Amino acid sequence: CNFNCPMCYVHMTKEQIDASGKRELTAKEWLSIAEDAKNRGMVFVLLTGGEPLMRKDFFEIYQGMKKMGLYVSINTNGSMIQGEILDKFIEDPPYRINISLYGGNNETYQRMCGLPRYNEVKENIRNLKKAGINVSLNLSITPYNCHDLEQIYKDAEELDVNVKATTYMYPS
Repeated sequence: CNFNCPMCYVHMTKEQIDASGKRELTAKEWLSIAEDAKNRGMVFVLLTGGEPLMRKDFFEIYQGMKKMGLYVSINTNGSMIQGEILDKFIEDPPYRINISLYGGNNETYQRMCGLPRYNEVKENIRNLKKAGINVSLNLSITPYNCHDLEQIYKDAEELDVNVKATTYMYPS
């Protein structure tokens, strides 16, 4: 992931993964699993991460699953949906994009994610909505962003998107 959120359970760097002997599945392996699941009745699939858009083969997986007739949704932090990525989603929209909105300003994003990306993510949401793409917000409520809840819900209203608050990513 391009963020470093304290509540996230995906905290291994590429170097740590390499040293552990673990590896990510290839696009071909993911598509084989999806094909098997589709043949067993799966209709919806959620691509998530870390940050799934960091995969160089993301669109190979995404488009392959769509060609199978699956309804594909994506969980993303929304920071990378610009330029070519935005163009590809406009050309071939997913069923829905769920964007984790981590705060209501750049300062909270810096505390939560290590990067001040609030304005950028909000603009990316605007661009998706302008293109007619179904967007929903995920909100992980933590001690780092609980003071921003009112602003986040105002943003959701302004952007005309649903917001789903959750605490599942943060340990009790």
